[in-house]
Amino acid sequence: MKNIILITILASLLCACSTVNMVEPANKQGQKQMVNDKRVITDSSLDDYAYIAGVNTAIVSGNLLKVQVEIVNSSTAYRSVNYQFNWFDENGMEVSGVTSPWQVLTIEGGERKYISAVATNPRVKDFSLKLLPNVR
Repeated sequence: MKNIILITILASLLCACSTVNMVEPANKQGQKQMVNDKRVITDSSLDDYAYIAGVNTAIVSGNLLKVQVEIVNSSTAYRSVNYQFNWFDENGMEVSGVTSPWQVLTIEGGERKYISAVATNPRVKDFSLKLLPNVR
């Protein structure tokens, strides 16, 4: 009997966590500095749950580039994705020693999340973002 009750509770918890409701101001005060982006999609199933909705950049203290990326999980399932930022100078050369470590983003079905990173070197002028399925 205890096993049946436990299974019922676990099943109801899993069903309740499939999507996310959200509220935000209709008239936002902040002004985004959205950038045009170039995308290379090699895994269309990854794009379903880690869709990049937009890229916002800013220059922060110390003349450092900050990047914020909006990622949408358009599926109904809870998912995880690995991501990494790479940084490039004014000549398009990768700036050695400032590549971000791989990180994990967990995102509920239907949820929007923002990931961001700040370059650690003022020579950085551009970036790339890599996304990989989290296979763990």
